[in-house]
Amino acid sequence: MTKLLPATKLCELAGVASLIAWLGVGILGSFLRISQMLDSKADFFAIFSQFTTALFLSIVIVLLVIRLPPLRKAKGVLPKLAGTLGFLLPILVLALPRASLTHSTAIFSSALVLSGTVGSILSVYWLGRSFSIFPQARGLETQGPYRLIRHPLYLAELCVVLGRVWELNQPWPFIVMITAIAIQISRMHYEEQVLLEEFPAYMEYASRTARLVPGLY
Repeated sequence: MTKLLPATKLCELAGVASLIAWLGVGILGSFLRISQMLDSKADFFAIFSQFTTALFLSIVIVLLVIRLPPLRKAKGVLPKLAGTLGFLLPILVLALPRASLTHSTAIFSSALVLSGTVGSILSVYWLGRSFSIFPQARGLETQGPYRLIRHPLYLAELCVVLGRVWELNQPWPFIVMITAIAIQISRMHYEEQVLLEEFPAYMEYASRTARLVPGLY
C-alpha cells in the first residue's frame, strides 16, 4: 500500500504550488528563448546561460517537493518579506527595458549570468533537502561551496543580477541591484539567527567562514 504524505507535508506543498507552477513557466520561457537564440545564431554564453537557468529552476522544483520539514522558522513578517523579495527581485530585472549592447559587453554579461547560475546549481546541489526560500533551519550544510563561505547561493544570485544589469537601460537596474544586495544581507542575518538557535555548531562554523567574500565580508 502506498504510504500517504503527512498532512504537514501536503500543506507545505500546497503553499508552494503556485511557486512551482511559476518556475515551470520560467523553464518553458528559457527553452523558448534558446530556440530563438539558435535561430538568430546568438553567442554560446547566452545560449548556455539559458540552458543552465532552466536546469537550476528544475532542481529548485524538485527540492521544493522533497525537502526536509523545517526544524525552526524565523518569526515575524520581515524575514518572510526578505525571503520573498530576495527570491523574486532577479525576476524583476528581466522585466526592465533592455539596452543595445556591444558584442563584448553582451559576452561579458552572459558570462556573469552563466557563472552565477552554475554557482547557484552547485549551491542547491549541496544544500539538497535543506533548501529553503524563507529563513528556516532544515539542516546545516558546511561542505562543498559552504566550506568556503556561508551563503554561496546568495552570492551566485547576485552575480546573476549583476549580469542582467549590464543588459538593461540605466539607472533603474542599478537601483534594483543595490536593493537586491540590501535585501540579501537582511536575509542572511535572519537565516543565521535561525541556524544559530537550532544548531549550536553553527557558531564555530561562522567563526571560520566569511558570509560572502573571504577576507572582505
